Amino acid sequence: MTTNRPATATAARSTDPRWDKVYARAHWAAQRKLPRRPEERDTTAWVPSVVVGLVAVAAHFFVLLVYGFSAMASGSCGPDDCAPGVTVPLTVMSLAYYGIFVLTPLAMVAALALPWRVRWQRARLAVASMGLLPHLTVILSLVALLSFG
Repeated sequence: MTTNRPATATAARSTDPRWDKVYARAHWAAQRKLPRRPEERDTTAWVPSVVVGLVAVAAHFFVLLVYGFSAMASGSCGPDDCAPGVTVPLTVMSLAYYGIFVLTPLAMVAALALPWRVRWQRARLAVASMGLLPHLTVILSLVALLSFG
């Protein structure tokens, strides 16, 4: 004795071509609503720029002190009779000091402009840390001034 049971949804889905179109359309619509790989999005992408900004502001006072005292310490020799061991580090220091106001904000903005994905995290950190290069150049120029001048 057989019963007249209706076909299940899976049986109807696999045999009827109309159901194939309906399920394919529903599956496509569900995929469109979901974001692509949400686990790949980096929610902390702004952190390197903020950290570099805070370090740059904190280091700027030290750099300003170094820049001011190094120019004042070499004031005894005039611009014509100074040794190259004094003038070259002072020139590099002066260019680097004014480069702080250009390179640091550009590096911070460039780090924020990179895609906010996890795979770009190292590049974002490298670009943001380039904003601290003028600060480091001023300090290393002081070392060169003290050793060569």
